[in-house]
Amino acid sequence: MDLDSINSLFRIGCRRSLATVFLIIQLFLSLAYTLLVPADAAEQSIKNSNIVISSAWARAMLPGQPTGGGYLTIENTGSEPDRLIAVTSANAALVEVHQMSMDENVMQMRQITDGLEIPAGGKVELSPGGLHLMFKQIKAPFKVADTVKVTLAFEKSGKIDVEMPVGITNPN
Repeated sequence: MDLDSINSLFRIGCRRSLATVFLIIQLFLSLAYTLLVPADAAEQSIKNSNIVISSAWARAMLPGQPTGGGYLTIENTGSEPDRLIAVTSANAALVEVHQMSMDENVMQMRQITDGLEIPAGGKVELSPGGLHLMFKQIKAPFKVADTVKVTLAFEKSGKIDVEMPVGITNPN
C-alpha cells in the first residue's frame, strides 16, 4: 500500500467520523430538547376573548443566521372576523407575517402588510412553507430548548402573549 492510498483511506475515515459525530450531536440535541421542554409546553393553547393560539414554536437557528421563523395556529371562535395587525418580540427588533409560495418553480416570499385576517369560526395555520412569522434583526440565534416570547396584537381581541418553544422541527 502506497502513501496516496493511506491518505485516501484516512480522508474517507475522517469524513465518516465527522458524519458520525454530527449524527450523535443531532441525536443529543433532540434528546435534550425532549427532556428540557415540558410535555405540555408543545400542547399549550392560549385563549383571549375569541382567539385561541395553539401549536406555537420557533425553529432553531444557526449561528450568524440573520432571520428566524415562527409558527402557530390561530383560531377565531367568535362570530366576527378578527385581524392580526402586529407582532412584537424582545428577541428581535422586527417581527413580520410572511407568505411563502412557489411560482414557476421559484420560491417567493412576501410580507403581509395589511394584517392577517382570521375568519369568524375559522383557523389560520402559520407553518413552514406557507404563512409564518419572520423574525428580523435577531438579538441572539434561537437555540433548541430556548423559548421565544412574542406578543400578538389583534384588531378586536387585543394583545396575546405567547411563549414559543424552540426546536429543530415542530415539537407539537
